[in-house]
Amino acid sequence: MKKNSFLYLSILSLVVLSCAQGSNEPEKNLNNQNETSTSNEISTDSLLSDSIDNQAVEEKFLITQNSVGYFKLGSAWQSFAKNDYNYEFVEGIGSCVDACCNGGHDVGKELTVDEYGWVENAELTIGATLFKDAETFEDEIERKRFKDNKDVFYITSDNCMGWYYKDKVRYIIVYSTDFKTSEGIGVGTTLEAVKEITNEFTINIGWLEEDANAVQLVLKKYPTIKFILDVEDAKGGYEKLSTLGETAKISDFKKETKIRSVIVSE
Repeated sequence: MKKNSFLYLSILSLVVLSCAQGSNEPEKNLNNQNETSTSNEISTDSLLSDSIDNQAVEEKFLITQNSVGYFKLGSAWQSFAKNDYNYEFVEGIGSCVDACCNGGHDVGKELTVDEYGWVENAELTIGATLFKDAETFEDEIERKRFKDNKDVFYITSDNCMGWYYKDKVRYIIVYSTDFKTSEGIGVGTTLEAVKEITNEFTINIGWLEEDANAVQLVLKKYPTIKFILDVEDAKGGYEKLSTLGETAKISDFKKETKIRSVIVSE
């Protein structure tokens, strides 16, 4: 009888111990699940944050049909130029064709102005929207008409003059290699690289004598964007280009010819 009682007690002890261990196991697994869940949440949050940051950078330096980063045609620009890009800017001339210069601002982080008033190290030129054409070439009379209007400035050149809005974008010229289209095309991109990305483009030849932006590569996808090439990068330079008519081919340019600037306009 004592022997049977001892055996009974031994079996009972084993059953109790087994139950105790079984009751602890789910808690251990639950803790592991919580740790895994937390780890996954941190990983997901990190990826989402990185994705948002990358998207913000892309938008900040993305060239589209009507914008360069945050600079949009027809919109104000000076506030975010200072706050988001840390740009400074110099008021003056935007661009000139045939001695007719329009108003604009040179924009960049390290601008310098030489003894002749030319701005160097610009990353962008913001062409100003016209407020009103000058009606005559009597400079002093015309200057006084809107001298108290703090929102406009006056520009005169040999063949034209007028008042321009200080803070409204008409066009944008890009010199910085930071800004690109979604395909990666921008200043510094070679013609060979453009051809690898797309064959749907033309190289137009404009007024070589008077327009510094006369040689323009235009992509079918972006008909209003002009990717400007340097005349001297053509084989034979100006003399050769002037014989080609209205269009050119990549083969008319030296190997590794790069886009010099980009113009986004209305």
